[in-house]
Amino acid sequence: MQFCIRHPNTVSLTRALSKLGYCSRSQAITLIEQRKVLVNGKIVNDATVWVDLKKDKITVDGKSIAKKKFVYILMNKPRGVVTTRSDERNRKTVYDLLVGVNEWVFPIGRLDKDTTGLLLLTNDNQLGERLTSPASKVPKTYLVQIDRPMREEDKAIIRNGVVLKNEELLPAKINSVNVQNGEYWIEMTIVEGKNRQIRRMCETLGYSVISLRRTKIGNLTVQNLNEGEWKYLAESEIKIISMDF
Repeated sequence: MQFCIRHPNTVSLTRALSKLGYCSRSQAITLIEQRKVLVNGKIVNDATVWVDLKKDKITVDGKSIAKKKFVYILMNKPRGVVTTRSDERNRKTVYDLLVGVNEWVFPIGRLDKDTTGLLLLTNDNQLGERLTSPASKVPKTYLVQIDRPMREEDKAIIRNGVVLKNEELLPAKINSVNVQNGEYWIEMTIVEGKNRQIRRMCETLGYSVISLRRTKIGNLTVQNLNEGEWKYLAESEIKIISMDF
């Protein structure tokens, strides 16, 4: 079933629903399978259909889907909270903290359950893809508590790029090293966002990560937010993150 000839204004139906800020692509597939999605008044049962966002009329459950107002949320994620929308083990998710947010939003890059700090959420799919694209090399800064002082030779390895089981990572910056009350901390900046990257880098070099906190994405910080708190980004902050990358 095809509604238009593919040209620059067309995208797949699943991507269209995501770009319009209605739902994720996986959720779009489910809606299509449930025969809830219509294009130009016709039920669509093929998730690979291409549509023209400027010409085709998309409805879900009888309601016309228009471009949503984009929202941008900055959260100071606490420990023990997962970034998935739902959890089969009934653990608390970041969505449980977003009281009063009616828009469908997704995290721009996830933090694992035990990592705290800055998390961005939005329904702006284009910005999300840009910030998570490896080509963007968005700098992300973390405070890392390790179990012992880091050797100079290990710092050099990190700065030159760690190899993890035949996977070579890009060089990372070690901005500072501090000892506070017998605790060993390093500030590290990476430009990739691979799964548990900093934890795996440290573990490969023989260090245990006791605490991990993301403090910056680009020039954005968690500012004065306590753990578990969030706020809508101001227009000036949105411009900062949008223009930087």
